[in-house]
Amino acid sequence: MRLNLKTFLLVPSFFLSIFQTQPLQAASALDSLRLKAGDFEIVAPPASGKLTSSPLSPARDEWFKAVKLYANYTPKPQHRVDTNNSKLILLQGFHWYADNYWFHPPNGWWGVLAGKAPEVGRAGFDLIWFPPVSVGSYYPKEWYNLDSQWGKKDYLIKAINAMHSAGVKVVADVVLNHRNGTNDWADFTNPDWPTNVITQNDEWPGLANTPYNSKSPSYDEGQNDSGCRDLDHQNPLVQKETRIFMLWLKNTMRFDGWRFDMVKGFAPSHIQDYNAASSPAFTVGEVYDGNRQVVANWIDGTDNSQGKLNASSAFDFPTKFNLLSAVENERYEALNDNGRPSGMIGWWPAKAVTFVENHDTSPRDPNFIANASAEYKTQRLMGYAYILTHPGIPSVFWPHFFDWGSSYRASLQKLIAIRKAAGITSTSRMAILSATNELYAAVIDGERQRVILKLGRNWGWNPGTGWTIAAAGARYAVWTQPLPAY
Repeated sequence: MRLNLKTFLLVPSFFLSIFQTQPLQAASALDSLRLKAGDFEIVAPPASGKLTSSPLSPARDEWFKAVKLYANYTPKPQHRVDTNNSKLILLQGFHWYADNYWFHPPNGWWGVLAGKAPEVGRAGFDLIWFPPVSVGSYYPKEWYNLDSQWGKKDYLIKAINAMHSAGVKVVADVVLNHRNGTNDWADFTNPDWPTNVITQNDEWPGLANTPYNSKSPSYDEGQNDSGCRDLDHQNPLVQKETRIFMLWLKNTMRFDGWRFDMVKGFAPSHIQDYNAASSPAFTVGEVYDGNRQVVANWIDGTDNSQGKLNASSAFDFPTKFNLLSAVENERYEALNDNGRPSGMIGWWPAKAVTFVENHDTSPRDPNFIANASAEYKTQRLMGYAYILTHPGIPSVFWPHFFDWGSSYRASLQKLIAIRKAAGITSTSRMAILSATNELYAAVIDGERQRVILKLGRNWGWNPGTGWTIAAAGARYAVWTQPLPAY
C-alpha cells in the first residue's frame, strides 16, 4: 500500500473541527507541515522500516533513516561495565545553567565538552553523562531534531568523538517517560505519533465524544509529569519507536550507554526491554527516592534473569541524603546500618551510582556556582572523600570539578587518584570503624592498597602506625597502606 503525506499525517476529517476548539491546535500544525513538505510519498506506516526519503527536514530524514536501519535490527550483546568489581568513575557533564538560556559559548555546550575532552580523560573519568540531545531537552519535542538548547548537532558529534578519543565512554540522558508536541500539546512529530500514545489520566483533556477521548485506554504506570504528555509504554508503537531511537543513538550517534530520566514514571520492565534492544555498555536510572527498598526494587525490576547482571544501575539517592545529613549535622550514625553503609552501597553496591550533588539537587540559582559558601564547599568535599573511597560507582558534578577553582579541583583530583591507585572497585569490601557524633571512620580494601577514611570534627582520631596520609582537608583525611598478604 502506498500512502501519501496527507493520508499518513492527518487524523480523520471529523477530528479537525474538534481540534480547532481544543487547546491543542493540531490542524494548523499539520497544515504547516504539509506546506513545508511539498509532494512526497511514504511507502508504509513509519514503524515498518520501509520509508523513502523526505524533503521535510533533517530531523524527519533522520527518523526515516533510523526506521529503515533499525526497525528490524538485533544488536550483538555487549559486555556491561556496571558489574561487580567495576572501576568506573562518572562525570556529570553539565548543569542547569550550561544551556543557551543562560550560557552562550560560541559552539554551544557541546563545543565546551569537545574542548574539555582531553582534560576529562586525563583526570581519570571513565564515563561522561551528556544532557538530553533532542530539542526541548528534558521536555523533548522531536526526538530526531538534535539542534537543541545545548548546541547544534554537528558539535554534539564532535563532542562524542572527542570524548571517545580521550578514552571516555559517553552516556546519553534519554527522556522516555514523556514528550511534548512540536507546536502544541500533542502534535507529535519526528517520530509522528497519534494521540492514543498518551496515558488516559494525563492532564491533556483529549477529544470529547471520541473513544477514550482519543487517548490510550491504559493509565499511567507510575508518577505523572504535568509539564509534558505522559507516554503509554504498553503501546506497541511507543515500544518500537523507542527501540529504534535508542539504536540510532547508539549506532549512528555512537553513544555508549543511557541515563534514564524519571524512571518512576513507567514500569522497570520496559527498561529491561530497551536495554536488551539497544545493548548498552552502561545504564543508570534516576530513581529519585531516599528509600533504598524503592531503589532496590526498581533495579531488580530491570532484569528478570537470575543473576541480574544486565540490571540497570541506579543513582544512590539514599546515600546522598544520608551522607549530606551526616556531614551537615556532624551526626555520622546516619551512615551506619548494623555495620554496613546505610545507602544502596550497603545493599547492592555494584549497581549503585553514588553522588554528592547533581543538576536536580543543587540549588536552582544561576549565581550559586560562583557564590557557593566556603562551608557548603567543605561539606561537599567531605562527601566526595566518602564516595571516592567507598564501594559503588562514584559520580562527580561538572561545576564542582571545573568551576570551583584550581584548589578544589586539585583536592578532587587527589581523591580520584587515591581510588585509582588503591584499586577500589564498586564492590570492594569495607568495614565501618566508627560512626558517632563528630566521627566517621571506615577501612576499605582496594585491589592493591587498603584505605582508611575519617570524617568529622574529632581531631584526635587516627588509624595508628603503619599508615601514610594520602589526602587531607577540612574535616576529612585519607590514609593508605599496602594491602596485607593473606
